[in-house]
Amino acid sequence: MIENASEGGSSAVRLYPDENQAPEKIKIVPIVSRFDPKPIFHLASDVRLIAGTRVVIKTIDGYEEAGVVADAPRFMEARYHKAPLPKVMRKFTEEDEKNSVSIEGLENRAFNVAEKKIVELKLPMKLTNVKYAFSKKKGTFFFSADGRVDFRRLVKALSENFSIRVEMRQIGVRDDAALKGGCGDCGRELCCSSYMKNFDPVSVRMAKDQNLSLNPTKLSGACGRLKCCLRFEHAHYVEVKKRLPAPKKRVGGCNVPAMVIRQDILAEEVTLALEGGERMTVHADGLERMANGQYTLKNPIGG
Repeated sequence: MIENASEGGSSAVRLYPDENQAPEKIKIVPIVSRFDPKPIFHLASDVRLIAGTRVVIKTIDGYEEAGVVADAPRFMEARYHKAPLPKVMRKFTEEDEKNSVSIEGLENRAFNVAEKKIVELKLPMKLTNVKYAFSKKKGTFFFSADGRVDFRRLVKALSENFSIRVEMRQIGVRDDAALKGGCGDCGRELCCSSYMKNFDPVSVRMAKDQNLSLNPTKLSGACGRLKCCLRFEHAHYVEVKKRLPAPKKRVGGCNVPAMVIRQDILAEEVTLALEGGERMTVHADGLERMANGQYTLKNPIGG
């Protein structure tokens, strides 16, 4: 957990806006890259950095890549970060700009060649993206597949063709969507490509609990799988449902028979159908669950 120093909390990692406030401090800065729009903290150099500054970074495995500063640098107690961090090497220079354009051309060419080789070798895989290191010595080829793929012949062909170190990285369909980015049905940027770091399981049961239509077209995201957002409010729906009687259940406390005909989870209300065709809306706070599992009105109506 990372929180601001002013918020307190002895067990939390504390970030400091001022260098003099942090004991045994390290200077860190959040960086986003073309292939990972989620900010990742890097060790900052002495160069003055502001949001939007283009920089060259060195990854954990020693390769240089391009990135953009997402926010102002800050200081953190060194004892909270045992694992090595990627580093900011320098601001973008004119030479780096030319190199960046050249790399995009190499990535496009590598993608086209790799796709043809995959077809030629009849490999059961789908190429999704290619990322070149800034040094042009390494290329990472992202692909999706239903199972394991023997891509040794493909790696050999690509290495010989481009004279680079080739890394094949298998990703799932959700990772593929996060890599490509886009907008969801809500009109906002895809959650997976903007801030999500982990993909928790999502099930059709979550849609049922939220009284959503089970139309696969409506429930599927850009990746073709169930939308991650089905999980975001699921716990709240489950909790509210425990306080409300299910549809077709009878509710006591009325002077005439009453049956639940509708649940409104967001409003935390149920609509009751009374004998004679009348309708009545009751909030969860106005209901009481009895020991036998039946519900009754806290304030009975009639005698």
